[in-house]
Amino acid sequence: LGVLCDCSNHMTLALTVGRGPSPDIKHFGLLLRRALSKISIDTLLADAGYDAERSHVFARETCDVQSIIPPLVGRPTEALPTGKYRRLMVAHFDQDDCRDDYGQRWQVETLFSMLKRLLGSALTARSYLSQCRELRLKVIALNIMILLLFFYL
Repeated sequence: LGVLCDCSNHMTLALTVGRGPSPDIKHFGLLLRRALSKISIDTLLADAGYDAERSHVFARETCDVQSIIPPLVGRPTEALPTGKYRRLMVAHFDQDDCRDDYGQRWQVETLFSMLKRLLGSALTARSYLSQCRELRLKVIALNIMILLLFFYL
């Protein structure tokens, strides 16, 4: 399950399901396009699994979304990355404002915790398509639960 969520309220804005394990980065463009078709996004926080110049280029130049992704992928070296945006991340990631913004990325981990705690961590479906459907339904159910919580508070 790959999700793009709103850090302020834990609502899932876009999701993709598939059989893993697989690299996270292959879902980056799909998730961002799906979310942008429904809502405006100013800043995107992504974990190091999405660290690639093409992710930054897609987010910033194609979608006009500021991307903050820690520059951690690749072999450790003193040399700066060759890509424009990854070089920018290396230069600015340790600054307080960038770190503070990125500090909210853990909210997606809260979303996964809520999903597992409230709706269970196991799937009961047997076929691949049914498992995909079950994951989608769990995410929709969690979004409804979050909406009801805000409605009743």
